[in-house]
Order: sequence, then structure tokens, then C-alpha cells
Amino acid sequence: MQGNGVTSKTMIKALVVAMACFWPFVATSEALPAITLSVPGPGAANFLPLALISKIGADRAEGVQVKLQYVSGGGVAAQEMLSNNTDFAAIGLSAAMSVRLKDSRIVALAAINDLPLYVLLVRSGLQGKVNSVADLKGRVIGVHSFSITSKTNSHIVIELLLRNAGVTPDSVRFVPVGKRWSSEAAMLADGTADAVMGDEPQASRAVADKIAFPLVHLGDPQTASAIPGAAFLRGALFGREDRIEQDPKKAETMVRVIRRTLEWIASHTPEEVVDMAGIEDPAERKFMLATMRKYPRQYSRDAKFSTRQLQETEIFFHKSQADNSAAQALKVESMIVDRWAGRKP
Repeated sequence: MQGNGVTSKTMIKALVVAMACFWPFVATSEALPAITLSVPGPGAANFLPLALISKIGADRAEGVQVKLQYVSGGGVAAQEMLSNNTDFAAIGLSAAMSVRLKDSRIVALAAINDLPLYVLLVRSGLQGKVNSVADLKGRVIGVHSFSITSKTNSHIVIELLLRNAGVTPDSVRFVPVGKRWSSEAAMLADGTADAVMGDEPQASRAVADKIAFPLVHLGDPQTASAIPGAAFLRGALFGREDRIEQDPKKAETMVRVIRRTLEWIASHTPEEVVDMAGIEDPAERKFMLATMRKYPRQYSRDAKFSTRQLQETEIFFHKSQADNSAAQALKVESMIVDRWAGRKP
């Protein structure tokens, strides 16, 4: 039996894999304490591990049930957590540094992503007219969400690219596009945005559909080597420092859930991961599989912080905020709590 590109045999295999891993821990969700997590999405590929938590039973294995609260972007996710609407948040580390300039309670607890796969997409109608980042001066650029007080990762990335090209960020107009493929594609197709700072695998899909062409791809080693701090930590788990001090066990448990999920991904094939995620749309499935095969470093394998990557993140953040003295003084180490996730070089 065939349905939406996924065979029933494949789905059964995925379920068997999950149950084999976590059968001893199966329990009804009503019997377990809840941990809430705000995250951009749904459908954000970089945070796919979070969508897998309940599907593979990583939360039940730690005696809790993790409930995801999807929001429009990283800034909103951080605010939900800081306002006590959720226990934790998953956002970009550089975006969290922007938030920390206003609220020092936000701290990082575990790494989720490894390789940043940002792609600067330009609408197809500008082929031949926009040949470099400098050519975007005066144009409209879409970022995942837009806020003057707290900037998302995508916003910080494009500002760094603009500065490197000699273009001041205030010489372009930023508009929010959200995290959904449909909104990014629509804004590029109808010309509402001239360019979008997107993510894989949506970026590859936009190129294949001839909606846009790639101008900069951070997943390309040669391109990344020319950008200061391009090897930054893409996404991480965050909490509120005062609440963590009051209930360190909850933070430890959440980190253990994240680690368990990342280890599951690392020990399974891209096909098994996508099957378990329940991605039914044929196009979405196709491009997600292609991204996972091409970029095996997309996700952290162990949730540990990398000292080198943290240093890269600080360089990246400082370079993108060259005219902000408070940002220049912020040290990434001041917001890292690695007592549960651990550290590596």
C-alpha cells in the first residue's frame, strides 16, 4: 500500500525501531509531569529533533512529557520562556545573545544544531540584476521575524553579510516571513520580498521550483571561510537562570531528553529519521532527506557545547553588531550553563 510517498512497511519499521528503544519506558502521558518548550515552527528543519522527542519516547524515558509550543520566530520563543509561559525555549545562540542585552536571565543549556545551513535566496526575477550582496542595497529582505529589540538568527546573519559587502543594514528594508515554506515561497514569488534569508531544506526547494536562486550558502565551506564566525552554533536549548536555580532537576531532565533525542538521530539513517518525523508531503520529504544526506553535521550528536563553536558565535555576533557597544562587550561564556550538557574542544 502506497500513501503520500511513504510505504506502510516503512512506517511500521520506524515504529518498531522506536518501540525497541523505549518500550521499557512507555507510560501514559497523563501520568507524567509536563515540561513546556517554545520553538519556532512548525516545520523548521533545524529544530526537527524537538518534534521527534515525543515520537521516539525520549521524554517518557526521562519520566516527563515534553509539550511543544510553536511560535513565529526565535524572539517570540525567548519571550514566551522569559515570561514564564513555557519552561524552556529553543532558538539560535546569536539571537539569544541579542535577547540577553535586554534580559540577563536567559542562559544556554545544550547544543541542538551543529552546522548552520542559512541560504540567502534572491527571487528569480532579479537574476542578472543581483549578482552580489552589495546589489541588495535599497531592496526588501525577508527574515524569519522582525523586532528592533531582539533579532533572530536570520536577521543577524543578513546584517553581517551586508556589512561585509559594505552595505549598512539601514539601507535595506526588513520584513518578517515566518518559518513556514509557504510564506517564504509566496513572498519571493509575488515580489513582496526581493530576497529571503532562508534555511535548508526550504532553500533547495525554492531553487528547484525556480522561485529563487542562491546568493550565499553558509553550508558551503569555501563561502563560510570568508565570513567571520560563520561556524557559529546554530541553535540551542535555553532557560531562565532564576528558575533553573529554583528547580535544577527540571533543567537537567530537559537536557537529558535533548541528548537522548540527538543520540537517536545520530544512530539512525536519514530515512528512518524522516519516517519517524511523519513527514508526509512528498516534496518536503524529498528535500529533507537530501539535506540530511548532504549535511550529516546539521544536528549535534551529543548536545555538548563546543568551545571553538562558542568562540565562532561570539565573533559572528560582534561582527554583525559593529555599531552596538553593549553587544561588543557581551561575552558568550557569560550565558553558558554546561553543567549537564558538557563541553568539548
